[in-house]
Amino acid sequence: MKDSLKKAKPTLESLLKESQIITGKDLIQRKEDKVKELVLFQEALEFEQRHRRVKK
Repeated sequence: MKDSLKKAKPTLESLLKESQIITGKDLIQRKEDKVKELVLFQEALEFEQRHRRVKK
C-alpha cells in the first residue's frame, strides 16, 4: 500500500502569483510594452546614425 501523500494540485491563484500562467490583460500589456520598446530602440538607432562620427 502507498502511504505517501499525493502532491496537491496548484490553485489558479497560486499559479497567478508564481507567474506560471498569465491573463489576457497581462498578455496585451506585454505586447504594448514590446511595441513601445521597439519604437524607442528605432529612435535610438536613428539618433546614433545621424550623430555618428566618421573615423579617419
